Amino acid sequence: MRHLDLRHRLLVLTLLPSALIALILVLYFTISGVRSLEEQMHIKGLATVRHLAPVSEYAIIAGQQDGLHALVQATIQEPGVKAVVIVNSKGRTLAVSGRVSLAADSLRNRVEHPRLVGESERWLAFGAPVLRTQNETDPLFDLASSGQPVPEIIGMIFVEFDKSELSNHKREFLTRGLIVVGIGLTLMALLAIRMADHLAKPLTRLAQAVNAMSSGLFSTRVPVVSHAELRQLEAGFNEMAEHIEDMQHSMQSRIEAATAQLVFHASHDALTGLLNRREFELRLEKVLDTIQAGGEEASMLFVDLDRFKPVNDTCGHLAGDELLRQIGQFFAGRLRETDTLARLGGDEFGILLANCNHDRARQVAHDLCQLSNDYRFIWQDKIFSIGASIGLTPITRQVHNVQEIIGASDAACQRAKEQGRNQVCEAEASSPPERRQNQGNWSSRLAEALLDGRLMLEALPVRRLNREVPDGDIAELSARLNEPGQPPIAMSALIDAAERYELANQFDQHFVDTGIRAMARATRAGRAMKCLVPLSRNALENSATSDYIGRRLREEGVAGKGLCLMFPEDVTVRQSGQIVEFSRHMQRLGCQIALTEFGSGLSSFHHLRALSPAYIKLSPGLTRDIVDNRTSTALLKAILEITAAQNVYAIADGIDDLSQRDSLATLGVSYAQGQVIAPREPFDAWLEGAILRGAN
Repeated sequence: MRHLDLRHRLLVLTLLPSALIALILVLYFTISGVRSLEEQMHIKGLATVRHLAPVSEYAIIAGQQDGLHALVQATIQEPGVKAVVIVNSKGRTLAVSGRVSLAADSLRNRVEHPRLVGESERWLAFGAPVLRTQNETDPLFDLASSGQPVPEIIGMIFVEFDKSELSNHKREFLTRGLIVVGIGLTLMALLAIRMADHLAKPLTRLAQAVNAMSSGLFSTRVPVVSHAELRQLEAGFNEMAEHIEDMQHSMQSRIEAATAQLVFHASHDALTGLLNRREFELRLEKVLDTIQAGGEEASMLFVDLDRFKPVNDTCGHLAGDELLRQIGQFFAGRLRETDTLARLGGDEFGILLANCNHDRARQVAHDLCQLSNDYRFIWQDKIFSIGASIGLTPITRQVHNVQEIIGASDAACQRAKEQGRNQVCEAEASSPPERRQNQGNWSSRLAEALLDGRLMLEALPVRRLNREVPDGDIAELSARLNEPGQPPIAMSALIDAAERYELANQFDQHFVDTGIRAMARATRAGRAMKCLVPLSRNALENSATSDYIGRRLREEGVAGKGLCLMFPEDVTVRQSGQIVEFSRHMQRLGCQIALTEFGSGLSSFHHLRALSPAYIKLSPGLTRDIVDNRTSTALLKAILEITAAQNVYAIADGIDDLSQRDSLATLGVSYAQGQVIAPREPFDAWLEGAILRGAN
């Protein structure tokens, strides 16, 4: 094909498909006709043996050989019949006519019903049983028999048909088809030659003109002498040549637009559309140069989302990407046009507050922190509370480079996470490299804290708000990490770090041991108490956790009724199978279950019946503004109605205001904890007080 000119290619492309289609049609109709003839022969054969079988019955029973010979002689006269054989039930031949091709063994084989019994390229054989149709027994003496009598086979009849006529029809069909194909292809060839000549010449002229233009002869034109589409091609080619210069200008414009887009992507984040880290550092460097030259001071905020990972784990990366886009727009809407917002990577954002003093920057940071905490991300049927930890660094003349600013802001943000997340921390005087070095060995810090006893265990007392619920000594077990020269690290940051560095199992066992030992001590003192023990998300994925709890209860000789195991609500979505199995195992041990951060998402209501928790800890976002916010009040009422119907007690967390406490009590919240309820205290001190109250 590559060596053929346009005319010959058109001929090949025209004739080859036509020839193939014609051959396929001939083969199709030939095969269909032959199959139709074969089916007719089968139908005729079966009809013949079905007809002869009852006709020969009487002659076989009466032993009339002449009648059987007359029957086969009459049958052999039928068109296409090659041979006829009648045998008795034992296979002995009673009458035969024609040249029989069936083997003797085939004639002795029992035939139960009319069917094809043999076939070759030249003949077909059909057989049918000859049945005795009359019952010779007296019906009066056969009353005891049940069902229809089985017909008796007294003989068989075989008829062979010659297939030569079928072969003749096949050849006839094929010959006719080939003749039709030959005539059709001849006519098609004549038509194709004329069409090829008609099309090839104008197209050849166009090809020559294209070659001339590719050589730089843009004044090349072709005569418009053809008809229909070819005329349009010739006219279109001439128009193209006339407007080639305009196209060059258009292409140049597109190249410039594409270049501008590349420049945009080089300085912006592809997911959120915000500035990227590189562009943020460039702008930060310009601001630093301005300040060094005597300009007004500025500040940088390093923002890290607090609960971004559960969104990714629960709903997938599409939800996480959408959250980043929404939170980016959310931040941008709260800043001035002169401020700079950028995505630094992952769930981290940088904000440059130009011409902004330190006090104003601190106010902006706290406003963004509060707004982030109030923000709710909705994905399908799930609602997530996010929050943000923010590190604030003032940019002054004492700062030497951009990396120092970013490092100090990052370190302050990490400290905000350690102190409990969702807060603002300002950069310390120590250099960022030293702070990063302190941050870099979390794994050994946590392990050494457990080993050296630097983990301060605390009790968060829980008090009832309504007299209708059970009273008693109830406390949530919490902890803080005390390190020399460092502020205490909060419980939430400890659990996050333990999960990240695969130390969650050690922390879970440490908290479980503390709670069970406290229960055993209170039991020996004759005092009942309830300890709410937090567990990491990893505890539910590890079957050894439930086995460990059961073993420790047996070793201390106490029942599990005073032990209540807590985990976040969003775990019920991501690990529904594990949490149901874990809950059932704990309830068999007598332990109870509590869900924390309840109400931050509405996706786990359908798990309440399967888990049967004893308590839920309400999300602080629901109870913080309960006095003034009607939406939060309505949502809280709905949660309380659902949990009350299932005998689940609600605990309000972080209650630091008397009016807030009274409003929650009026709504029907069962228990509360917080500064206005009872301050946190060392766990051992709380346990001693509970035992002493029991003794008094």
